[in-house]
Amino acid sequence: MHYRDITKKALEMGLLTTEGKTPEATMYAQIISEIKRYRARGEQPRFVQHGKGYISLSRWIEHGLVSKIEQHNKKVRQELRNRLLNMEWYKFEELIGRLLAEIGFEDIEVTNSTRDGGIDVRGTLVVGDVIRTRMAIQVKRWKQNIQAPIVQQVRGSLGAHEQGLIITTSNFSDGARKEAARPDTIPVALMNGEQLVLLLVEHGIGVTRVSYDLIELDEEESLSNNSGT
Repeated sequence: MHYRDITKKALEMGLLTTEGKTPEATMYAQIISEIKRYRARGEQPRFVQHGKGYISLSRWIEHGLVSKIEQHNKKVRQELRNRLLNMEWYKFEELIGRLLAEIGFEDIEVTNSTRDGGIDVRGTLVVGDVIRTRMAIQVKRWKQNIQAPIVQQVRGSLGAHEQGLIITTSNFSDGARKEAARPDTIPVALMNGEQLVLLLVEHGIGVTRVSYDLIELDEEESLSNNSGT
């Protein structure tokens, strides 16, 4: 469907509400941005851009090159996650420090960890060179899920004007998520193993991108010879 038709249908079905005067352009820009973001992370985008403003769902493409690429990338992401689990703990913390720098942190300091469960990395998250948030990060190279007491421990280790972040190769229990989001407390953000791997891939850490040129016919280019020869 053309992105204008998609926008019109979304408005009619109540799936999209906007006060902007150009919802079609906004919709198209968001779709293109999402496609680029998914590709950067080595994931198959939800949408496929066909040119001339036409968009389709990638799930309609069940076979062929796109499917094979996604299967390959999924395998690589799983292998990368396995590598993280097998890294030396101090190298893992250094890797996290490198990733934090890529996603916008400044003044990063990997602490002299004694593996006692304390804060592993400190840094300042800078957004648009305007918002600066001091963060204390604990990294967990675990296979088991993070439980609520770990969140409480991180919150109790925060310094003045700091917010918390826990990064793990595993996941978080429901109790941990509820504790992190508990109102009237200092925020503690959570990044699980899947999110960690996607960010590493997006920023080219631990992976190498291989690109090939794929050519397609130009629908507007005529191959007919009008010279009569």
